[in-house]
Amino acid sequence: MCYSALTLSLFLLFSLYFVENILFSLCLHSTSSNTNEEEQENVDLIDRDDQQNFLAGADFLANNGLLALISNIQAVVTEVIEGKKLIDLFNTTSFHETVMQILDKFMSVGSLHQWIDYLMPEDSGHYKLGTSSSIDDTVLPNSTNFDQLMVEARTVLSSAEFGKIMGISLKVAVDALVEDMEAQCQSTGASLTSGMPLAKLLSRVMQMVPSLLREASQNQFIKIIRTVPEVELFFTLLYANNLVD
Repeated sequence: MCYSALTLSLFLLFSLYFVENILFSLCLHSTSSNTNEEEQENVDLIDRDDQQNFLAGADFLANNGLLALISNIQAVVTEVIEGKKLIDLFNTTSFHETVMQILDKFMSVGSLHQWIDYLMPEDSGHYKLGTSSSIDDTVLPNSTNFDQLMVEARTVLSSAEFGKIMGISLKVAVDALVEDMEAQCQSTGASLTSGMPLAKLLSRVMQMVPSLLREASQNQFIKIIRTVPEVELFFTLLYANNLVD
């Protein structure tokens, strides 16, 4: 249960952070590239409908992907820690290896990019609004900007470049998590370096979960990821549209 909560928190932390920033970067590039006045007017006309489509899709994870996500994470955790007893000793190395093993195994479950399906549907039509019940009884039919954005987002998330970034980010995060946990253990007179029974380790893992779910502006792990050179370069290239052209 504790390892499942930790894995779920790590996955949600970074996947949602990257998805949000990838969409933001693609939106910025799309807006800045529409310098023609007539084209810009067309973008403005579609904007309101696109915004509603985004809002309609914002709850996709909660309404469609979360139960499957939790179930699959629990299955992976059960497989990885099978045979381990609560009295078994874990140190910083074994804890780090276990968390990474769970994450690596989870990210490779099913098809190569199955984890993306937890966050957004393969068909962008899932987001589309139905017929309006307001006075204006029609919905703008032209949603090509939105469709293109969704296609480009999935292309980026499925790319080898992003796969490398996700791997680097998760490792950096787990490194920081282990260091933080060791510091907290030492502050109470314990030591993860020298070893700790799994039962005690799990209780400390649960104490760490809330810090992983803080909003980006207050999240130390997000702040660490933002300074990783590979991540900075990735978003620079993305904004320049070099990853989707």
